[in-house]
Amino acid sequence: MTNLEFDNTVKQYIGMLYRIAFNYLKNKEDSEDSVQNVFIRLYNYKKDFKSEEHLKAWLIRVTINESKRILNNNKKYAAIDIEKVADELYADEIEKRDFSIELMKLNPTYSTVLYLYYYEGYKAEEIAEILSKTSAAVNLILSRARKQLKELLQEDYHESY
Repeated sequence: MTNLEFDNTVKQYIGMLYRIAFNYLKNKEDSEDSVQNVFIRLYNYKKDFKSEEHLKAWLIRVTINESKRILNNNKKYAAIDIEKVADELYADEIEKRDFSIELMKLNPTYSTVLYLYYYEGYKAEEIAEILSKTSAAVNLILSRARKQLKELLQEDYHESY
């Protein structure tokens, strides 16, 4: 990968990878560290990717693994302000911010699968390949995540009125 290709890859995927890391880590600094570590690994990666989709899937998988590693090494994530986190993540996207508050209340696996499905447009089969799961497992996660998200949204609706 040339320096120009690397720069273009960073520009193209940094936002998506940051949001994925943020789903796991729930804070700006750790999310930035995670993404930075992913791009360092990409820069040092010596093999060629089969396609752009292969590169994108690799980046997502490495981001998830790196975020989990940081999460396991850093237990300071217990006390977070979900509203503040949502403001940081989607400061200029009001509609997404409201949805992201609820999304971040979900288990990271659920929120990541929902993010990949709805925001990035991946099909369940593609998510399964990226996450090294079966299509049936991803469909089950999607179903459970939607159900849990619906319950959260209904709770908030009833609390508002």
